[in-house]
Amino acid sequence: MRLVNSSYEWVEQELTFQPEVHGWQAAVRAALLEANVTPWNGFTVEHVTGTKIGATTFDASGRRHSAADLLAFARPGRLHVAVRAAVTRVIINPIDPAARRGRSRPAVAAVGVVYQDRLFQLHHALLRPGGEVILSAGTLGSPQLLLLSGVGPANDLTSLGIPVSVDAPDVGKHMFDNPRNGISIIPSVPIDHSLIQVVGIPSANGTASYLEAASYIVPVSPMLRPAGPFISPTSPLYVTMATIMEKVPGPLSEGSLWLSSPNPVETPSVRFNYFSRPEDLAQCVVGVRRVAQVLQSRTMDIFRSSVGSASQGRRGHARRDFRIVGATLPLDWSTNNTSVADFCRRTVATLWHYHGGCVVGRVVDKDFRVMGTQSLRVVDGSTFSVTPGTNPQATVMMMGRYEYMGLKMIAERHSRRQVNTSSYNELEE
Repeated sequence: MRLVNSSYEWVEQELTFQPEVHGWQAAVRAALLEANVTPWNGFTVEHVTGTKIGATTFDASGRRHSAADLLAFARPGRLHVAVRAAVTRVIINPIDPAARRGRSRPAVAAVGVVYQDRLFQLHHALLRPGGEVILSAGTLGSPQLLLLSGVGPANDLTSLGIPVSVDAPDVGKHMFDNPRNGISIIPSVPIDHSLIQVVGIPSANGTASYLEAASYIVPVSPMLRPAGPFISPTSPLYVTMATIMEKVPGPLSEGSLWLSSPNPVETPSVRFNYFSRPEDLAQCVVGVRRVAQVLQSRTMDIFRSSVGSASQGRRGHARRDFRIVGATLPLDWSTNNTSVADFCRRTVATLWHYHGGCVVGRVVDKDFRVMGTQSLRVVDGSTFSVTPGTNPQATVMMMGRYEYMGLKMIAERHSRRQVNTSSYNELEE
């Protein structure tokens, strides 16, 4: 655990920054507190109950930092990068029984990969002695590559004509994606464009949906704007939209991934089965109600627009309401579970937090080695069985650092053993 924590801290130090919260994000922060998503925790990278400001990968100048920045810590002489290249399969060969040194050892080992360049020419990259293949193709890519390489459910692979290297029935299974539902509005006042910075966590133990918000520009139909001498009638009109969303943590609803064909350039089929578990749907109902409570807060009044004319109002005032884009909340959202559950099903969308497919304990072991093979690991979000928090990228990068440090420690121990053995032999001579 100490290595895990130090790896997290290293990633946070190198890639994350404290954002300046203003505009839409500041309003959402105040509205969350008004809706009793408390306490106020300020800026923190910890996953704690209440409302907080999380770290951002954008620095003060607006430049985005990513895992690519970590290449600065690599040794260039040991690193070869093939650009515009796509791995099509891992090369897995049988191990000579005489070299297995025991019946419990795997019968196959990864020896390299096949990849194609931008001209679709195939190339082979082979391991040096003692090397490993580490897949980091993501939740959709890593299970797909294992299946294409003959590691997966034997019956499924055989039906596609793929030679079976390891019968691994859990590859591509136990797939999850956090369902997201939200309300989008066109605000009545100008707002900035922002990614998620403020988050509301009603319960840090994963029993309540997280609340987040963003604002962005979207094009609308050119039919909605008049043409002029300097405006093309086909030019879209760009408007600023703001969204408040809830995300079901976990979740429990389980999906799967499978190959549509043995062709590596064809996208695999995926089904996440959102809300197939009633517990997830119940969390969504509670989360959508919290979104409604945030919208009802006094802080959000400034973003309402006038509806109708002043003369239509009973006291001479025009009614103010949100200009909602897309589905609206049911009128009886506070009392009718069925109508809110129907809203959840109709408006569910992804937050791109896919995970699973190569889950630890089912496909890979605790050291991320693919079970039943040698020299093959998977290090990415496909090994997760639950979402690690509001955004998985910090955990994914932590895994890379953790794996690097772990392998480095193993190599150092191996080197020390070799030195000790060599010294012993010299004394014997």
